[in-house]
Amino acid sequence: MSLALLGLPVGFILLYFSSNWLVDSAKRLALILGVSPFVIGLTIVAFGSSAPEAALALMSDKSPDVVLGNIVGSNIANIGLVIGISALVYPLATRFDTVRFEVWVMLAATALFTVMAYNRQMEVFEGIILLLIMALFIYVVYRFSRQDPMREIADEVLRSEDDSRLSTNLLITIVSLGLLVIGARFFVIGAVEFASFMGVSELVVGLVVVAIGTSLPELSISLAAAIKKETEIILSNIIGSNIFNSLFVMGLAAVNSPIMVPMHMMSLEFPLMLVLSIMLLLAIRFRGGVGRKFGLVFVFIYFAYLTILFI
Repeated sequence: MSLALLGLPVGFILLYFSSNWLVDSAKRLALILGVSPFVIGLTIVAFGSSAPEAALALMSDKSPDVVLGNIVGSNIANIGLVIGISALVYPLATRFDTVRFEVWVMLAATALFTVMAYNRQMEVFEGIILLLIMALFIYVVYRFSRQDPMREIADEVLRSEDDSRLSTNLLITIVSLGLLVIGARFFVIGAVEFASFMGVSELVVGLVVVAIGTSLPELSISLAAAIKKETEIILSNIIGSNIFNSLFVMGLAAVNSPIMVPMHMMSLEFPLMLVLSIMLLLAIRFRGGVGRKFGLVFVFIYFAYLTILFI
């Protein structure tokens, strides 16, 4: 067995811890620089949960199949696996008007990603469009946050907790970014070696092994929140993560290197990703969240998909 297989656990450990350090340091750094913590919660936290995927996107020129499989597979796993299992632990209730903008953006981003993929190749032009839309989303979120009556209260509470120095947090942010890139390189090397060892394609490894691996932070956070009955945190985290994956991570990967989209993904993975997004929107809109029955359906769909994939 090749030592390159060690890249999977070593890379995952680096991705997991460096992404957490990056979120914490970036949050404190933004507070020191006077950026609203309300905006930080809607942008940096979402970026943090997608940081492993973003780091892997920088490896798109080395293994495009792993990167593409990771992005699509993570979006599928976030809804089918993470939300499904969390809803089985405790029903995920929320008001549609509190997440209406975000959930519609998630569906629109997923649909746009799918339409672009039908060209069979994600190129620099498509990547730039996705990144520009991501920037527009962050701008709109910032404008909305300034109208929120709870913003000043939240800002004051979070600022009172911050006593870190600018230089220290800047250093931690830079080191965390560096470890993210190193961890991504190890992870991709390990994933490619694992594909060779198991006799499966790199795309399948990206869709399953890498996707589940990079979704573990979301799963652990969501399970902890479900146990504490803080259900809105789960839905916001997953919705924000899927927005970042479809717009920022895919955009970054396409700009870094053109990515070919296998034809079979257009008949399975992309339609499934879109259907799951629509189901989530409908559940929130008409059922006030995701109950245990809906959660069971999500989990069943996800494991049925894995069965089809390996068959």
